[in-house]
Amino acid sequence: MKKSTARKLTAAFLTAALAFSATGCGSQGGSGNTQETTAAARQTYTNLSQLEGKRIGMQPGTNMDQTVLTKISKAQFKNYSTYTDMVAALRSDSIDAFPADEPVIMEFVASNSDLAMINEYLETFDLAYAFPKDEDGKKLCDEMSAYLDGLNKDGTLKKLMEKWTGADESAKKLADGLTDLPATNGTLNMVTEGDYEPFNYFKDGVITGYDIEIAAMFCKEKGYALKVSTLEFSKIVDAVSNGSYDFAGAGITITDQRAEKVYFSSPNYSGGVTMCVMAPQ
Repeated sequence: MKKSTARKLTAAFLTAALAFSATGCGSQGGSGNTQETTAAARQTYTNLSQLEGKRIGMQPGTNMDQTVLTKISKAQFKNYSTYTDMVAALRSDSIDAFPADEPVIMEFVASNSDLAMINEYLETFDLAYAFPKDEDGKKLCDEMSAYLDGLNKDGTLKKLMEKWTGADESAKKLADGLTDLPATNGTLNMVTEGDYEPFNYFKDGVITGYDIEIAAMFCKEKGYALKVSTLEFSKIVDAVSNGSYDFAGAGITITDQRAEKVYFSSPNYSGGVTMCVMAPQ
């Protein structure tokens, strides 16, 4: 999606949100039973039209409200600082839903049986790797596009996304043989953000994620070593454009404005923004 709507997601916030129990945030005494009763009695939602006029969680400083209004004209917006806060608000029946990128909600749902995702998009987007607009950048971009097209055709991209958004945390690591790659044909310098789970984030002090694994797979096949650096997201496209890095992989949405500065590969992920809601009881 447009990255201004997703920058507040951090690995720490996401981990904290997934750690909430299905009955709330450490409620004591009889409050847990009250919450369970409320959850059982409340309305559940399976499509966007059912959320017309409902209470929608929102992060200030994003354009998610405009995205929601493209499909839900009478939403009642309530502001929360983080996804952690919105998960808690959803469980306490303070809101009816909140929007997020599909892979983010997929992670919530995989680890929390009381949460669900509406399988209908508010907005669609394509994410891709970005390359400098020069001769070397174009060549590398074409190589990456051909590689991604093959991974998409044989189902590998889908399997990788299932791995990085699944409930098995032990599986969320780079495959064997994708670290310390030999520099047979040189080293590629990649820049990412490191703060956008499941695409790129730090785990146990090491940069990892969907974007990183695909880049490492590409480098292994083409004989490159891979050096990954991190940078504030708002600076990444310009840093690639001026040649500071060979390419970027940071959950970057393909837009016409960005395409004036960088070459984009074929999409490494195509999806959309949807809603997280409570699962039927």
